[in-house]
Amino acid sequence: MSSDLYREQLLDHYHNPENFGVLDNADVDIEMDNPTCGDMIHLTARLDSAGRVAEVMFEGQGCVISMASASMFTEHVKGKTVQEIAAMSLTEIEQMMGGVKLSMGRVKCALLPLNAMKQGLKESGGAR
Repeated sequence: MSSDLYREQLLDHYHNPENFGVLDNADVDIEMDNPTCGDMIHLTARLDSAGRVAEVMFEGQGCVISMASASMFTEHVKGKTVQEIAAMSLTEIEQMMGGVKLSMGRVKCALLPLNAMKQGLKESGGAR
């Protein structure tokens, strides 16, 4: 993906995020921040009876990378199992974001939604 197209895609997700809001009665409900740059995310998710992500929403504030990553992530993880999410890494996040290689300063921004989801699943006990 060209860098201009990549930039447009990120800006579109930043200005028009997917799944923005909070789910009531969520199985996962976690807030996480990145103290390095001040990014903050509140992630809520509901699992189905098979332990797959049925619904996921987020709200927060932060840089274009963290908010665009959260928007893309909420679309990307629908239907995934707790185990599939636990196995996700930076490589998958970079691919999800158009194959970009992030600078060290931006890695924590892009990983914020994944880290929040992993921690939230751990705290909730994962699948029911």
